[in-house]
Amino acid sequence: MPISLDTPRMESKFSFSDIPAHRQKSEMLAGAIAPITTPEMFKNPRCFQKPAAKSFEHRLNLEARSRGAATLKAAGAELNGDVISLGTGRPSPEYFPFLKMSMEFPSGPEFLENSKHRSSKEIGKYDIQDKKSAFDLAVSLNYGYSAGSEQLIRFLTEHVDVVHNPPYSDWQCSLTAGTTSAIDCVFRTFCERGDFIITEEYTYSATLEAARPLGVRTVGVPMDDHGLSASKLEGLLSGWDSPERGARKPFLLYLIPTGQNPTGVTQSLDRRREIYAVAERHDLYIIEDDPYYFLRLGYSKHTSATNGNEQTCPATEAVDSFLRELVPSFLSLDVSGRVLRLDSTSKILAPGLRCSWMTGSAEIISRFLFLHDATVVCPSGLSQLAVHTLLDEVWGHEGLIKWLIHLQSEYTERLNVMLQSCEKHLPRDICSWQTPKAGMFHWIKIDWRAHPMATSALKPEFERMLDIEDRVYCKGLRMGVMCCKGSTFRAGGAQDCDMFFRVTFASASLPQITEAIARFGKAICEEFNKAN
Repeated sequence: MPISLDTPRMESKFSFSDIPAHRQKSEMLAGAIAPITTPEMFKNPRCFQKPAAKSFEHRLNLEARSRGAATLKAAGAELNGDVISLGTGRPSPEYFPFLKMSMEFPSGPEFLENSKHRSSKEIGKYDIQDKKSAFDLAVSLNYGYSAGSEQLIRFLTEHVDVVHNPPYSDWQCSLTAGTTSAIDCVFRTFCERGDFIITEEYTYSATLEAARPLGVRTVGVPMDDHGLSASKLEGLLSGWDSPERGARKPFLLYLIPTGQNPTGVTQSLDRRREIYAVAERHDLYIIEDDPYYFLRLGYSKHTSATNGNEQTCPATEAVDSFLRELVPSFLSLDVSGRVLRLDSTSKILAPGLRCSWMTGSAEIISRFLFLHDATVVCPSGLSQLAVHTLLDEVWGHEGLIKWLIHLQSEYTERLNVMLQSCEKHLPRDICSWQTPKAGMFHWIKIDWRAHPMATSALKPEFERMLDIEDRVYCKGLRMGVMCCKGSTFRAGGAQDCDMFFRVTFASASLPQITEAIARFGKAICEEFNKAN
């Protein structure tokens, strides 16, 4: 029986400290090549006391409804220790020309590259057989299961259980070959050519570019300081005119709720609840793309985000405080199973891993696994091995949180340098911004109507704005700085005619950030005929 948003959530007593004992009671890892693995093997038993998700099969497109399990992959389920396989085309590991892999990782509390606090790990080809490790080269370099390795699925299931505690029982995790690949899979699972999807009025450009060649159109909903407007979303859906739009009423809602790319806006908990309520009324399916969820900004590693006071916390207390202060995700509010959450290692570990994960109802995840079987197969085995070694064998769950606390502190320092530089070098009479609370991006609004060319009547207003945006962009390049045009992120149907530039504080060094903003300010001043 479904529960409502007003029903108190069953609080999970499961914590990171419970995981070692829980693993002793859980099913053992198979230690084999591509074993069929389900997160149910690793869940906190309290999960199974919750109601099941609703079915969203009616939201699947024709392609998804036509797919089934790959025949040869399904045959792998028959393998056990007594069966000699002559069926699958998996090479014997003895012919893999990789014998060992050595890795070195930073350790807390500093996590600095030049720190003496390091952990080393050497991984051999047959470590599972030799009982040295739960994962090795012989397994990771072979064909993998479409949901990912059992070793990493176990870790991620535990992570989701503790951090998000989904309110229904049959949720599952699956690895993906990066979030961009996952977004493409989303469109190929839910959308027909000609459909509209709903996004924020400015959104991740790769999402727009993935949708376009599939014939999927976007309609952007205005935002405010708390994120996508729930009232505007309600108005869009209630007033949808299918004959006029030439398409059925949209049901797929794509959101970046934390440190939104490109605007840097973070949705408040109240706003998330309001949006979810609209989704319940209109039977929407939500794609929660949340790569910046753990990158909150505004305090150092010794400062409480709640009261801003300087304090040094014991390690376990710092981890607990970090988890308490996270804004609840849509997944954690999802009483119906209408949210597919996308998480990523790209922003918290390294983008080249191309190893991310999704969480949703078992019904929906199974459809993605059918698609994986015929496309990506699974993320890189070496990437999975590296991530598992770092997260499970070196850091552990609490070590990952300590790393995230470190990242927050580092990015907060970078943001502060950028904000100081903006105050010093950007003309405040035409430049304005809000301080981001999470993520990697600073969104700067420029009053293009103050430009000498703004009053020209030769072109429509929007085209004049684009011309001036391009002039500022090109002037910046000539000055030696590259910023992203706001129009790159503009979803279909966006009504405003404002000019924005997105700048990131994630990649350049602190001195480079200061210099880059000074160059950008000079470019703006020269283009607008203002004294610098």
